[in-house]
Amino acid sequence: MSKKNLVENGDFSKGLKGWKAEDWSGKFSAKVERKEINFEILEPGKESWSLQFCGKVSLKEGVSYIFDMKAKAISPRTLNVNIKKNEKKYLPYANGRIIDLSTDWQDYSWKFTMKEADDAEALLSFDMGGNAIGWSLKEVSLKVAEEGDLGSSYRDRGRIQKNSGYFNSPNEPWELCFYSLEGKLVKILDKGKGGEGMRAYPRTDKSGVMVVKEVKG
Repeated sequence: MSKKNLVENGDFSKGLKGWKAEDWSGKFSAKVERKEINFEILEPGKESWSLQFCGKVSLKEGVSYIFDMKAKAISPRTLNVNIKKNEKKYLPYANGRIIDLSTDWQDYSWKFTMKEADDAEALLSFDMGGNAIGWSLKEVSLKVAEEGDLGSSYRDRGRIQKNSGYFNSPNEPWELCFYSLEGKLVKILDKGKGGEGMRAYPRTDKSGVMVVKEVKG
């Protein structure tokens, strides 16, 4: 597979082509200048998903990817980033992230493996609601990972909370497993019999990745 950027117009060289603003219960403006996009929050709403800026990407089952972006804010704030199925029923593909933005440009990156069936129209969503602080974004990319690729979040761990967001529990028995950055199982954080619906990822101050796995037999 090629190393091309799977995010359409991820450098914003074509303005807002390939991107869509969603104002669910708030209002914001987006303006592209010098291949970066600046967001002004006019009405923040109450929830992070009240305001969303979205694009679409194509994902293949069993393939590992590196997501990368650069962002900053007028003053420190958090931002939710998700790669998920584009439907009302929440199905995350990369586990949601809450990232801490500062007033300087910083790089945010992580690696994930697509565990679900192929999705040619997966949703890449930046959830900025619930906070009135403006922010900026540039150089958004999603590329197929090569062996040894880790993503810059493995070097800059403090700025990304890898345990944010929600997951939809499988219909079969499942376990929520917490892995170290080296890929070793640390502990099982939660489990269920199946069909419990939406559940929140627990918070932890340790760096690692949470994976929902079905338990066979």
